[in-house]
Parts: sequence; C-alpha cells; structure tokens
Amino acid sequence: MRICYFILKSMKLHLSEQKKILFIKTSVWNSIKNIFQVKKDLDISKYLISIKILENKVIIRTNKPIFNSEAILLEDEIKGEINQKLKKAEIDFEFELIYK
Repeated sequence: MRICYFILKSMKLHLSEQKKILFIKTSVWNSIKNIFQVKKDLDISKYLISIKILENKVIIRTNKPIFNSEAILLEDEIKGEINQKLKKAEIDFEFELIYK
C-alpha cells in the first residue's frame, strides 16, 4: 500500500494546454464559490457568468457589481486557494483577477 501511494504521489500530471486552461478556470470558479460560502455564507453560483483567461489575466464576469466589490475584498484568500490547487496539480501560472 505504501509503495502504491509513493508511486501515485510522484506521478506528474501531463495536461495539454486546453486541459490546463480548463483546470485553471474550474479552480477559479470553485475557489470563489468556496470562499464566499465559508466567509459570507452565500452561494454565489447565480452571480458568476463566466471565467475567461487572456495571457496572465483571469477575467471573471458577473451579473452583480456589488459582488465584484466583495470579491475584491476577499481577493487575497481567493488567490491563495487558487494557488494551492494549481500547486497540487503542478501548474505554474502567475495571474491577476479582474472582475467585470
């Protein structure tokens, strides 16, 4: 059992660029949703419209300007959770979050 765990832990994911982008988008979506659920006890799924990646910018489209303001206040925690997920997947991606 221990050997199997070591082999799985040492295996690196080899993702195509499309799958990396999909993983990043999913990580951003889930991190934002999770932080708002934990910190504000709010399900924000209905406010998120889309996530788009342009170079090193992650553009998050929402349908509530007040949500954008709240997200900016929680940005350090959101980025921290996203970075943890990317690190586990061994994806190196420096980014800036932009809310629209």
